[in-house]
Amino acid sequence: MKRINIADVAQKAGVSPTAVSFAFNKPEQLNSETVNRIRMTAIEMGYMPNPMARALIAQRSGIIGVMLPQPLSTVLANPYFHTFLQGISSMCDEQALSLMTLSPMNGSLDQAIARSPVDGFIIVGYNEAHHEVSLLRKRGIQYVLVDGDATCAPSVNIDDEQGAYLAAKYLIDKGHRDILILMLDTAFGHADEELHGVAMRRMRGYRRAFDEVGVVWRDEWVLPSVSSMIGGQQNFDAAYEQGLRPTALLAAADAIAIGAIQAAIRRGMKVPQDLEIIGYDDSVLASLVQPGLSTVHQPIFEKGRVALELLIGEWENAATRITDVSAKQVWLPTHLVLRGTTT
Repeated sequence: MKRINIADVAQKAGVSPTAVSFAFNKPEQLNSETVNRIRMTAIEMGYMPNPMARALIAQRSGIIGVMLPQPLSTVLANPYFHTFLQGISSMCDEQALSLMTLSPMNGSLDQAIARSPVDGFIIVGYNEAHHEVSLLRKRGIQYVLVDGDATCAPSVNIDDEQGAYLAAKYLIDKGHRDILILMLDTAFGHADEELHGVAMRRMRGYRRAFDEVGVVWRDEWVLPSVSSMIGGQQNFDAAYEQGLRPTALLAAADAIAIGAIQAAIRRGMKVPQDLEIIGYDDSVLASLVQPGLSTVHQPIFEKGRVALELLIGEWENAATRITDVSAKQVWLPTHLVLRGTTT
């Protein structure tokens, strides 16, 4: 069966193909009666505008790309990202935009970027010096960084260091000294680099609390962990098998903390009587697990919304050539939330 095209609609409606295009893309160029007649004719004939053609005309696809730092299977195992993507999606709904997620293919985002028909990117967990980010800048593609350092583009971050400091200081002030730290694995392997990124900022916050009180920092009590419940279970078990017997635990993500709780209970420990635990994020699961997870709250949903607001602002500013990036470095606050995993 022949697919109805713009010329067919134009012929039946008694107008030019250009008028049909205007009826869908620039209705203000026609009188309302003509617009209604064309659209009613299109409905009767079963015609739908070609989205790719509309994108070429408008020079916009209406699609936002979200670049994620890990494979999708890892990302979806972390409840943080569910809430973050909800925040972006709420703005997409309001602005009639669609969402596309991209994750590394064979360790690289190059191929995914090249195949993505998007208007701009929200980039999570990468710094501006990262290869894929610098590639976007060279191509003139607009982007906003989330949880990453930026000087040439807008960014959204939280006060990671202060949140981690408050968590560690709380446990230290209660007298804990044998504190196991399950850190995001991205904090490791950067010894020659300036401290940057979420993981390093949280590591710096934990260590500042230790140094401030004079508690010895022991590297062997800091273990890298994938940001998932399985990661938390595996790393708590690994610490226990190494002979470590913590009385308290700091986890750099709620998913890690929840996994550690499960592993500790499986070994016969009571939380918080035998082991006090503080996570990070205040994801939706933090208040649902038993006991409720004490954690560092960050405004995850709002972070997603702000990121898309900044990207939309970049589109609007492109026409006026506004280039003041310093006003677009957004820092959101954190605070400690105490629940049942601390006494």
